Amino acid sequence: MFSGYSQNFWVNLLGFNLVWSLSIFLGNHALLIVTGLLLMHMLFHKQPLLEFQIVLITGLIGYCVDCILTLVGFFRFDQVQGITPIWLLLLWFGFCATLRQSLAFFASKRFIAIIAGAIGGSFAYMAAAHFDAVELTQPLIVSAFSIAAIWAVLFPILIWMSQSLEGYLCKNS
Repeated sequence: MFSGYSQNFWVNLLGFNLVWSLSIFLGNHALLIVTGLLLMHMLFHKQPLLEFQIVLITGLIGYCVDCILTLVGFFRFDQVQGITPIWLLLLWFGFCATLRQSLAFFASKRFIAIIAGAIGGSFAYMAAAHFDAVELTQPLIVSAFSIAAIWAVLFPILIWMSQSLEGYLCKNS
């Protein structure tokens, strides 16, 4: 009945914005709700197992980038259960659940993906810092340009990986 519902552009985009807002404003207090939203995304997807695998792999890659940035002292978090807070991992899964849905447009537009990654990634982290979800340890301009450079590379890679994994996993299942 609801198969494919989470793939709808607007449902997917609004779902991610809800995950982002809950994660940034409530942190670990929103873990159950965010986990529920991620599970709903999987359950209402036409290919839930494939989507789960792609979100897991790409989400872990993005999360590892943030872990490295945290380990080198670029980011600092208050709610830490290891290197970073748990909500950050779930936020990465939420973001990666958009790669083949509401962000699929960028798969064939690599240059635009580079620009969008630089602007969108930097904006998201600046907003998160403004709302005290993360502390940027460098001056604002250094942080903004550093994050923009990282996301100019990371976003197109994640888009490409999500598309490549789809083909690979479908062929080998």
